[in-house]
Amino acid sequence: MAYFPMFVNLEERRCLVIGGGRVAYRKASALVSFGAQLLIVTEQALPELARLAEREPRVRLLLRPARAEDAEGMDLVVCASDDHELHRKTAAYCREHQIPVNVADDRELSTFLFPGLVRQEDVVVGITTGGNSPAASRYLRQQLEAQIPQNLGKLAKQLGSLRELVKEQIPDGKQREQLFSRLFAAGMERNGDLPEELVSRMIAEEEQAGKKDEKEDSNWNEKK
Repeated sequence: MAYFPMFVNLEERRCLVIGGGRVAYRKASALVSFGAQLLIVTEQALPELARLAEREPRVRLLLRPARAEDAEGMDLVVCASDDHELHRKTAAYCREHQIPVNVADDRELSTFLFPGLVRQEDVVVGITTGGNSPAASRYLRQQLEAQIPQNLGKLAKQLGSLRELVKEQIPDGKQREQLFSRLFAAGMERNGDLPEELVSRMIAEEEQAGKKDEKEDSNWNEKK
């Protein structure tokens, strides 16, 4: 079964991770990197998890047996321990309370799958095989990491910061699309760098082109 990829904003969202091993650490690290407020509940934790809680103010680590009720009030839950019965109870609690839940070792209990992630700043690629082959997911992630240009995330963020300026100066949607395509190409040629003077010049060129098109359209209408 194929799963629909849906990207959500986790900034300040309350997330629970049950478990203290390698899988829990990987998932907790990913969640906190996207701004989640994270609660980790486990009897024993890897040193890496303890250090994550020490250095990240958004992470709280509770060293005690986890309970299904720990999911109360959470926006998202990840089960990544070796206690399948706890996972089953937690998944049932989450379903009853309409909380998205991922069970690392059981896709049938999960209401969402935790994807493989490739990230450069705000550019994020999520990978899943529908839970069929983690090896295939890892392979594809490694391939993408090797292929994505190093400064793509930086360039995408800069282009995002220009959207309001361009919208003010270029009212035509088709023209804006053309300009952003040109800006992206220029940035890629310069290893992700778009100097301010180049941006200003390209916006001015597009403005002039727009005025020329308007004049030609006006002359054509007059002739008709």
